[in-house]
Amino acid sequence: MGLKVLVASSEIYPYSKTGGLGDFAHGLLKYLNRIGVQAFGISPLYKSVDRERFGIKKTGKILRVFLKERLYEFELYTDGKNYFLYNPELFDREHIYGPPGEAYPDNDLRFGAFSWAVSLAILEGLIEADIIHSNDWQTALIPLISKEVLKLPQKHVFTIHNLAYQGIFGRDTLYTLNLPEYLFTPEGIEYYGNLNFMKAGIIYSDKMTTVSPTYAYQITTPEYGEGLDGLIRKYAYKLRGILNGIDYEVWNPETDPYIDFKYSAQNLEGKYWNKKKLCEEMEIDFKKPLFIFINRLTKQKGVEIVLRALPEMAERKANFIFLGSGEYEQEFLKRIGSYPNIKLINRYDEVLSRRLYGAGDFVLMPSLFEPCGLTQMIGMRYGCIPVVRETGGLADTVIDLHKGGYGITFLSPRWEEFICAVDRALELYENTKRFNSLRKRVMELDFSAERMAREYLGVYEECLAS
Repeated sequence: MGLKVLVASSEIYPYSKTGGLGDFAHGLLKYLNRIGVQAFGISPLYKSVDRERFGIKKTGKILRVFLKERLYEFELYTDGKNYFLYNPELFDREHIYGPPGEAYPDNDLRFGAFSWAVSLAILEGLIEADIIHSNDWQTALIPLISKEVLKLPQKHVFTIHNLAYQGIFGRDTLYTLNLPEYLFTPEGIEYYGNLNFMKAGIIYSDKMTTVSPTYAYQITTPEYGEGLDGLIRKYAYKLRGILNGIDYEVWNPETDPYIDFKYSAQNLEGKYWNKKKLCEEMEIDFKKPLFIFINRLTKQKGVEIVLRALPEMAERKANFIFLGSGEYEQEFLKRIGSYPNIKLINRYDEVLSRRLYGAGDFVLMPSLFEPCGLTQMIGMRYGCIPVVRETGGLADTVIDLHKGGYGITFLSPRWEEFICAVDRALELYENTKRFNSLRKRVMELDFSAERMAREYLGVYEECLAS
């Protein structure tokens, strides 16, 4: 029998997705199976998951999670490829984590109980696995529960996708989730009097990864370590940065069903028509360069930099379209009211995002920090030249033109440097021959999920060998 891997994630595309985590889990599972690994995902069965569309059926198995206050029953479902755990009280809700800009107050219970249920599914033999691969704080308790409490033999890999979100809850969560009190120390999962889910994944995993080599180094420093840099340095011997990848069968302008005109690196005519149609709909001049931003409107994504730069952007002979929602959307809408060349569509819209990739000339990512970033990879696959801040995974995926590369980068998180980068992009756009040459070059770069999956296979084999 081959290697069996269970990937535990709070979201897996196409069943559920709020950001890059869902895409990561999808790509990893798909290409692990392609290279001969028996890989299965497991995630909560949310209200939003279309059971009929995906053929998700009951297995008839029930997992009973006994916590301090009461019993929680989880029904085990499967579609033949992945597993789902269903508890109507915890997961029959309108949103995955909470309403926009908010979090459900019982997310500790929701994902803590889910982590217990995953561990019990292994204990009871309902799911077989050699490796359990957990992701971010929502599943970070699985290594702790499985190894420290249940004493299971499986090896554990834990991936940090964004250290800024650690799953920090009050001390009472320790008792709510029926976790041993001796774990509540600074060397364990205590964090300034609270309980920290992320610490559990860091401490109790056999191997720890993050989503780019540069971010793997950065999280060991005070600047990017989010208060855990000391702990991560302690466990740095098991840390590895593996660059995320994207599924080129999903993100492919030659076959994408959502874009109006298909195209390739060898024939870019469809790109021209996509831009023309979209700009006409948006009532902007398609002859001007089009900059797109597809991301959450948060501080992390550099939106404060953009807000400072808006008056300067309005003076450029270019159009800017922002797609996303978040903490800065109302401030953004208020400030762009008088700028006809700057548009904001303040929602998540999968179809429109595809059309923007298909139409855009440049993709913007002025992030303050970026563990990996998929937007720039997708943008390049669709022929958008990246304009990014040189940090984290952006530094690993975008090489500046001045260094013989194919993108435009800036280093300091200041709006003045961001505008300089935009101006460099406008200068490049005027050189039509060079611009089109670079457009073809970025479309042919390899940031594939298959490459990523092969690297993770190496990590799993190291786990078992140790």
